[in-house]
Amino acid sequence: MKANGKLIAALLAALVMVPGCHKPETDDQQLDEKTLQERYYVNMFGFNIMNSYYLWKDEIAAALKEWRTDAEPLQKIRDIRYKNEVGEDIDKWTVMTDDFESFTGSVSGVYRTTGLDFQLYYADQTKKKVVGVVTFVYRDSPASRAGLVRGDVFTKVNGQEMTADNYSALVNEGLFGSEPCKLDFHDGESVTLTPVVMTEDAVNVVKTVDYMGHKVGYLHYTSFTLVSIPGLMQAFGDFKEAGVDELVLDLRYNGGGYVTTCNVLASMIAPLEAVNAGSVFSREMYNSVLTEAWGDEPECFQADFGSIGLGDGTTVSCPAADFNPDLPRLYVLVGSGTASASESLICGLKPYMDVTVIGRQTHGKYCAGYMIGAPKWFEAVKDELEEGVYDKAKPCVTNWGIYVMYARYADCNGVTLSMPDGIVPDYEVDDDPFDGHALGDSGETMLAAALAHIATGGTLASAPTRSAPAPAAVPDAPHRPGFGVFVGEGR
Repeated sequence: MKANGKLIAALLAALVMVPGCHKPETDDQQLDEKTLQERYYVNMFGFNIMNSYYLWKDEIAAALKEWRTDAEPLQKIRDIRYKNEVGEDIDKWTVMTDDFESFTGSVSGVYRTTGLDFQLYYADQTKKKVVGVVTFVYRDSPASRAGLVRGDVFTKVNGQEMTADNYSALVNEGLFGSEPCKLDFHDGESVTLTPVVMTEDAVNVVKTVDYMGHKVGYLHYTSFTLVSIPGLMQAFGDFKEAGVDELVLDLRYNGGGYVTTCNVLASMIAPLEAVNAGSVFSREMYNSVLTEAWGDEPECFQADFGSIGLGDGTTVSCPAADFNPDLPRLYVLVGSGTASASESLICGLKPYMDVTVIGRQTHGKYCAGYMIGAPKWFEAVKDELEEGVYDKAKPCVTNWGIYVMYARYADCNGVTLSMPDGIVPDYEVDDDPFDGHALGDSGETMLAAALAHIATGGTLASAPTRSAPAPAAVPDAPHRPGFGVFVGEGR
């Protein structure tokens, strides 16, 4: 994370020890000295991050004063984050982790995975049994090599039938775990998927569809990773060369990613007049500390981003305007899995072009956060700490880190469309992975709805309808790692 001198000064001015933290105290006599030592330094880190960066710093001021050095850090962050008057989380996203390496890997797009994306549905009206339906697979992944395709239905995970009582544990431990996972499908077949460390290509499907006199560009984009920027450049270069006159951006399973990538994509989509003028794409609202340090420094469209680091040690030159097809309209396919950067993109583009949103209400993640590793934080402030603190802290915080909400994003006019509960679509259409069509096929339900709108000039009357009632999706189903993360890189 980059930070300017003014911000560093502001943060160091706010740097304090956890209240009463000079001598660890605990009511739990079972905690050994090593655990107390680790909690002491992790709590020092967590307290100071929340006291400096946290968007709702003022709202939790009283709770900050009560922070104890012996608190269990993971639970402490969940307990202290901003809530409403009845104790329900307003901030559902700030989180501490003791496996920062894996956490950051899930957002970068390079981590241990099977490459399988799926949705959970109730098997019948009793809602006692649960099935998983493959929505898509990543290229060159264990799932693709196993022959899994959109619409495949699995009923068991590691030999256990999914029910309303056990599906969360089975999915988190099996499909989101690091060990091989066996899936049994409704047709009697079974597949064992072994996770591998790989880069999931977020530019999943790129097609040009000739439809009713229109040349339509279609992009299924799954995550705003930095490493996907070259793929976005290639996709929009292809669209521009093909002469597309309409664009359908499929974000229905895109749970977020990096602020930088969001700005790059926006600068390839927005009207060139706004891009070349460097018009404001989005604004960020901060707490008092960050507001004093940064003031009002909005994110703007850029015709040329210069050299961008991709997070893997490589860089790419990104003249975004060169790939922009300069279209007046955008169609976006969304659902409950559309979150964070995806919602920010829609929000920021709406003032500049006709954005038609098709699908179901989005997730409602309206904040951006920082990923801050405890070792790097202690390194940054070591000269301000008491003598010896840095050396003692370093071995205690090796893989600890935090994802902290530092800003609410808004459009150029200060409007946040996704707050508080997500963006409501202009046209409601159910995602239907049972429809027998791959993503990007003109017959696929949600793309067909967009094409119908394009062809008729503003109605979905000719969009296909289901022959049977839609199965009920499982609410609050487990999400893939990295879902709902919108990562800023500082200033």
